[in-house]
Amino acid sequence: MGTPDPDENAPTRHIDPATPPTTRIPARNAATRWVTRVFRPGAEGGGDEEATTVVPPDGGDDRTDVLAPGADRTSVLPGTGAADRTAQAPPRRPSPTGGGGGRRWWQKLLGPFLTWLSHLVSRVVVGPAGDLDYAVPTDLRKRYQILNRIGAGGEAVVYLAEPVDEPGRRLALKVYRPGHDINRELLDRLRARGTSSPHTPAVQGYGSAASSWGEDLAWEAQEYFERGSLREVIDRAPLDDEQARAVVSAVAECLHHWQHELQHNHTDVKPENLLVRSADPPVLALTDFGGAVRATMSRVYGGVAVTEDYAAPEVIEGRREAPAAWWSLGIMVHELVAGRRPERGGNWLTARNTEVDISAIADERWRLLARGLLAPAPAARWGHEEVAAWLAGEEPSIRTVRRQRPLSFAGTDHEDPPSLAFDLLDRSETGAMWLRTHWQELRTWLDREVNDYTFDRAYLTGLDEHPERAYLAISALAARYVPGMPPRFRGHEISADGLLALASGDASRHAVVREVVESGAVGLGAQHWCPHPECRSGGSGRCALLERVQHQVPLIMRRVHATVDSAADGSADAPRRPEQHEIDTAWARAVELVLDPETASQHRSLLRRQSWHPSQRSTAPHAPWWVEQRRLALRDSGDTVTTRAAVVGSLLLLPEAVRVGAQVQERERADGRARRQDRWAALAGSVRERWSGAKASLAEAQQRRAEASTAPERNVGPAADPARPQEPVTGKERRRLAREERRRRKSDRQVERTMHQIERAQSAGRCRRFATPAALLGLVDGLGRALRPEGGFFPESAPVLDAYTGLLDLSNSALLTWLSQITGAVTGLLPAGTGTAWWLPVVLSLALFWMVRVAGKYTAKARRRLAAFRMAAVGSVLMVLVLLSSGLVALGSGVLIPLDALLG
Repeated sequence: MGTPDPDENAPTRHIDPATPPTTRIPARNAATRWVTRVFRPGAEGGGDEEATTVVPPDGGDDRTDVLAPGADRTSVLPGTGAADRTAQAPPRRPSPTGGGGGRRWWQKLLGPFLTWLSHLVSRVVVGPAGDLDYAVPTDLRKRYQILNRIGAGGEAVVYLAEPVDEPGRRLALKVYRPGHDINRELLDRLRARGTSSPHTPAVQGYGSAASSWGEDLAWEAQEYFERGSLREVIDRAPLDDEQARAVVSAVAECLHHWQHELQHNHTDVKPENLLVRSADPPVLALTDFGGAVRATMSRVYGGVAVTEDYAAPEVIEGRREAPAAWWSLGIMVHELVAGRRPERGGNWLTARNTEVDISAIADERWRLLARGLLAPAPAARWGHEEVAAWLAGEEPSIRTVRRQRPLSFAGTDHEDPPSLAFDLLDRSETGAMWLRTHWQELRTWLDREVNDYTFDRAYLTGLDEHPERAYLAISALAARYVPGMPPRFRGHEISADGLLALASGDASRHAVVREVVESGAVGLGAQHWCPHPECRSGGSGRCALLERVQHQVPLIMRRVHATVDSAADGSADAPRRPEQHEIDTAWARAVELVLDPETASQHRSLLRRQSWHPSQRSTAPHAPWWVEQRRLALRDSGDTVTTRAAVVGSLLLLPEAVRVGAQVQERERADGRARRQDRWAALAGSVRERWSGAKASLAEAQQRRAEASTAPERNVGPAADPARPQEPVTGKERRRLAREERRRRKSDRQVERTMHQIERAQSAGRCRRFATPAALLGLVDGLGRALRPEGGFFPESAPVLDAYTGLLDLSNSALLTWLSQITGAVTGLLPAGTGTAWWLPVVLSLALFWMVRVAGKYTAKARRRLAAFRMAAVGSVLMVLVLLSSGLVALGSGVLIPLDALLG
């Protein structure tokens, strides 16, 4: 395979989407060489790894170190060539340690680590995989020995390689860039043909391989052409008459073989893709299979890589007929004779109906050939028969095509439907206003002048009465006549990527998304050329993603509207109907779910956080009609439309669910307050009764004490002799005796209290009955908080999914929701978000374990054991508050997430 695109005036690029050029890092990069010298000492001056240096044919200084098949490396850092290093390095002496190759012991010991570190640092220094145009996947390096880098284009990088099992056989290994695929059907046919055809390269193998950065890269290995491409021949133009005729004959035979024998039309015919198999007589082979399409298919290729300087005018329309390749031959004829390509001024609209200036060709016969091949109308363009007749000395006539009466739109005359459709699509607002008054004229023009009855005239009916259909009519005209252009509606691109950007972008664009789907414009956009390889491989050429949107989104929104109608039944707790802008947002969410199913996890996470998240939960779970809808959204029923409709409906009704839920919650709180007041009144009456009885008993006791104090005092001394008369006790003596009695009673109480503490300390170890379970639950709760993802937990196992759904339903119950709100408010008082941290229950658990140990230690003091008992009780209560603050969701996650990992 020759070096592609050496001429800077003929760049190959995608018309849509544009592919950014690949930047090649200089081979003698100082930073890279420093990394190689430090982390791979054996790579400089020789080593254990066998390396091969390939010098480019031009003798330049761009050398690339390439490993032999047995080398254990997955990527090569650019650096100084091995030949230069061998010549400059002094002879290596044997290592005194007896190591092979002079490597030291620490290099052998740390070799794997240094290899990994060098790869890591090389990615930082050199850049990501997209910038390394010489990075060949490891699987290919095991099969092929890379000898040199031949060149690079917009889609792939080409290397000179040899199969490991067939040394000496040179191949051109083409590694495509990420996002580009190969034509496997054509490669199968060419590989089966072998070398039977001189106009096609022999295919040795193809497939896909994963790069070291995880990208899936397509590749193909085919015959290598040492003579290069036709570009080297045309660069010597102008050629003499005999040489030019030989080249034209060789190109014509090659194109005829592809179109009639292989039944494939090549969409990127240019000198760089015509490889020279034989120089005398010239025999050419056409390569670059990414631009080859089946001639029997009616698909379009608007985004396939083409070279603008060699592309026919009808290429922009997405047409892939055979005349496009013969236009490319006409450009080459002008180069062969005049030494340059013809001037092509103006834009696409004018180029389609303007003759190419071929005045630079002096010879009349060559001018006839160029005029026949460069006819703007494909039907009037010469093909193989006319070129063969011209080579035989005949003078074929120039075909003429009947010119149609032009149709004027906004100051521009259009002679065919493609140019009109392109202009209407480009100026959609002006085009919509024009169609409202000229739709009948356009229908008459299509019937009488164009004679095209394949276009559905229903799109061009009654636009004056229904002006909103004008944009749909423009989309229908574009899908029929310019399918190679990206689909647009009201000036917005509605391809799969463009529609996803509208749906996920600003809310002001959501009305356009709804109108696009409701009107059916998405279905028309699916008829345009699709850039997705999986859609092209289906054979229809239609965009499967847009067809899925057109089919599923109306079904989803029909169920959403049914859900809103059933919920808004006029009852006291019924929601209000959503506003129009909210409906538009629901349409956009439905489109986003169909185009990007991964967004469903984000929406489900938002719905879950309404219940358990300490700072984001709301009153929506108190609305019973919303809870049921959310349950359907969180639980995959197997019906994709039903699940997505539940997600969209839950998000649409979420604001009303918050409002209604607040009312329900306030009503439940009022009922709860009434019940508590009733219970308090009953309890207060009972307390008042007991207090009255206690006061009566106290009054009776005081009266008895008063009566006893007024009675005659007697001598109660121990020395009183009953035989002699008792003497009265004085007041001072009575007070002394009372003080002694009080001191005695206080001492008795202290002794009793101490004995009671000692007795209680003996049973302080019983705190393990409640503190140990609380500590274990705290560890599980902390594990659940640490393992639970930010976006929500989505179990893979069915039993775990059922258990987790039940846990969420339990956390949404009225009692547990009320408790979680109260406890969440208490834990929210902790500073810096400590109440929601994963380490809070873990620290409490460790503290409880320590308190249980101290309380059960019999050698400790009684006071210390009692203090540990009381702290264990307080810590257990605080642990219960922490567990309830998350509605037990974190506690259940600590069990279910590891279980899901084991079962999954």
